[in-house]
Amino acid sequence: MRDRLPPLFSLQVFEAAARLGNFSRAADELHLTPGAISRQVRQLEDWCGQTLFQRVGNQMRLTVEGRDLLARLGGPLAALHEAVYPEPEEARTTLQIATLGSLARAWLLPRLDRFIAAVPTVRLIVQTDYALVRPPPRLALVALRHGRPEDGGEMLFGDRLLAVATPALARELGADAARWPATRLLSLVTGDAPLWQAAAGITAPAEGPAFNDAAVTLDAAEAGLGIAVTRLSLALPRLQAGTLVQAHPLLLPSPRANLLVIREDAAALPVVKRFATWVRQEAKATAADLKAWAPA
Repeated sequence: MRDRLPPLFSLQVFEAAARLGNFSRAADELHLTPGAISRQVRQLEDWCGQTLFQRVGNQMRLTVEGRDLLARLGGPLAALHEAVYPEPEEARTTLQIATLGSLARAWLLPRLDRFIAAVPTVRLIVQTDYALVRPPPRLALVALRHGRPEDGGEMLFGDRLLAVATPALARELGADAARWPATRLLSLVTGDAPLWQAAAGITAPAEGPAFNDAAVTLDAAEAGLGIAVTRLSLALPRLQAGTLVQAHPLLLPSPRANLLVIREDAAALPVVKRFATWVRQEAKATAADLKAWAPA
């Protein structure tokens, strides 16, 4: 059968599964189900008359024949992709940054002019969403996230939880958190405020307005609607400006951190490497600022 080639799609599926070392991850990349990945690999094995993967426990490992095929496929598949999808100049110089609106407003945007000045030829697209978007393969994409380090991603800097309010409201309610009215406690739907409230001696659940965005929660606190428990990295610009003050002395380490996530197929792109280097430098300075913070 050397006069005929196996189905191209089966070769693509095999290459993704072999490169990623996992059928589920290959399914995510190709927008398929793990079952579809398995069927395509089995079809290719039948075509070649060789076993390409060997099951070891719950893992799939390449056989010698599988490793040989992967080594031969990389170059031809990449060349075929270039032939079908020639990369425009814009794609090589565009960097997409996926992040949360709160993180973009409080941390990324005030610093982004320094990256633009260092790399003026790069066009930036900042997408504020809660999901890591999946544009076409090899498009430069990074994400700045706030989550638990064990969930994946490179830790940029940790954070601390604190309560903030306007100066007038902080004076009115005092520093005894246990006496704060529940109706003056703002809440973030997905935040870690209950951890801080328990440590500060607050037993009643918050009954003030609730929000699904940390920056909007801070906007509400700045408008005098109540006391917000938030992350120091988000509140720091407003604390330094004096529009908000720390309403209670407790600074509690946050179980979540600020993370850099780079899609594997974009990790080797020069613009992604340049951004990663820059963001690590900025994060190092931020970590120092957070460590040094003390209320006036």
